[in-house]
Amino acid sequence: MRRLQRRLLLAASCLALALPAGAQDDADYAYDDPEVAAPAPSAGNLLRSSNLVDSPTATVLGHGRYRIECRLMDGGSLVAGTSVGIKDRLEVGVSWGMQGLLGRGEVEFNDRTALSLRLLLVEEMELPALVIGFDNQGYGRWYETLPVGPGGAERELERYERKSKGFFLAATRNWYGPLGTDVATTGGLNYSGEDTDESSLDFFAGLEQDFDGRFALVVDYAAGLDDRKDESPRRFGSGRGWLDLGLRWNVVDQVQFKFFFRDLLSNYRRPVDGGRDSVDRQLEISYEGSF
Repeated sequence: MRRLQRRLLLAASCLALALPAGAQDDADYAYDDPEVAAPAPSAGNLLRSSNLVDSPTATVLGHGRYRIECRLMDGGSLVAGTSVGIKDRLEVGVSWGMQGLLGRGEVEFNDRTALSLRLLLVEEMELPALVIGFDNQGYGRWYETLPVGPGGAERELERYERKSKGFFLAATRNWYGPLGTDVATTGGLNYSGEDTDESSLDFFAGLEQDFDGRFALVVDYAAGLDDRKDESPRRFGSGRGWLDLGLRWNVVDQVQFKFFFRDLLSNYRRPVDGGRDSVDRQLEISYEGSF
């Protein structure tokens, strides 16, 4: 996997350098002809979310911009990461996680550092913005193995509680919504590399409804087709898909707070006993700046 990550980074960097830089700002264009409409704002130029909740949007950091994110989760666990934009087309990031940061007991670091890549294929004009990418950062506990019976027998898993997206294709379109404010809709496909237990092409969709430039409602649904295998009770998804809700607050132009309510359909099942848990609440803080 590490060799694959290095190859992906090298290939994406070469492709980004070969592509033309992103479109200029609207101020650089002259729209003297009233019959010629100015292009819609690119999803990559708006201070929007790089992910809805877990699902990616077609948003790429501009050249020389960076983002730092930190998500606090159940049991005092944490995922933190940073991303950098290159030539308005490529975004490269790394992230890492730990368990038990808060509370008692030892702090346990995840076994691997995750890599994320995004390449902007189409800027949003008449068509939606289109991004391809790779992200192997999942959420929740990392399961290297799982007990399968008496005598200490274990099954290899190598997956997060909520699988990473892996390879993905995402499209995002901004609209002038019915509430008189902007709404961005996103849809896409993905294939997770955490396929030891089950593998399938999956799809996701969602929206981000802005209210006044400071607050937004985020809805994210993933079908979870790679998490429906009937091995009761040792399975993670029950076939309903993952429905998540988020509230975004732009504290200032560079800082965002997000509060997530994950798994509203009670899709998650504990892999050991098959039991269900309540809605998962998480907090994410991000900062975006430039060099």
